[in-house]
Amino acid sequence: MTAQIRRCAIPALLAPILALGSVTAGTQSAADKSIFVAVVDEAGTPVTDLSVEEFRIREDGVDRELTTVRRATQPLNVMLLGDTTQDAEPFARDIRVALTAFVRQTLGASPDSQISLMEFGQAAIAVTPFTKDAEALERGINKLVAKPSAASVLLEALIEASNTLGRRPSPRRAIVSLNLEPSNEQSREEPNRIIESLRRSVAQVWAVSLQNGPLRNPKRDVVLNQLTKNTGGRREFIVGQSALETILKSFADALTAQYEVIYKRPAGVRSAKIVQTGLTRQGLRLHASLYAPR
Repeated sequence: MTAQIRRCAIPALLAPILALGSVTAGTQSAADKSIFVAVVDEAGTPVTDLSVEEFRIREDGVDRELTTVRRATQPLNVMLLGDTTQDAEPFARDIRVALTAFVRQTLGASPDSQISLMEFGQAAIAVTPFTKDAEALERGINKLVAKPSAASVLLEALIEASNTLGRRPSPRRAIVSLNLEPSNEQSREEPNRIIESLRRSVAQVWAVSLQNGPLRNPKRDVVLNQLTKNTGGRREFIVGQSALETILKSFADALTAQYEVIYKRPAGVRSAKIVQTGLTRQGLRLHASLYAPR
């Protein structure tokens, strides 16, 4: 394979996945498997003219045969996570504006998308169930307010969001979070539990953090960085709240312009753990999960 394959080295947080068991042989025929990937150029603009010849796929280090590359048409399912901690109080309006911009951008480009809203100040609480009704989502967003003395439970919200997405009928899934830094993170979730949930749901994690001071949660920072890389999402740090809207719009643009990449898993291979995606075209940024589809 001559194309550069994304993230050939296995990240440390993925090590527990490799211990779950070896690939099991069976007698079934070859199966088509799909992954959903986004591709952007150096300016962050989605690239939508790629062909099947420009993609490469490996599962557990073995090349796979690609059959189809096309624009994804399955409904996009997004869990949108908003910060309602005490630390978010000075930026509550900016958070609501940015989340609203994401909803409008997503549903404008992909009207069949289903979005759910969750807050994570003191507790991970569902605010608006999955819907493609922009007005209903905006009503929920406008209810988001910072809670006095509330700490963050962002890691709990991530696992709750992943578990919820895993039950959605469409396999095209993403978590988009917006949080304040620094913040008092009180989640007790172990990173491996979040990893295992995301491995099952195959949801991408896209996270933006508004930094208003020095980090107080290095563990959470490491987890967010690894989860966004391993799931094919994106992590952004910004220091000015005026950029929140632009960043979330760019997340929406990438997610709504995803490709569905279809490849064959050979007869006798019932499962895989790691999928690596590569491109032959240079100068592009690929957002693709390392978690193999079931």
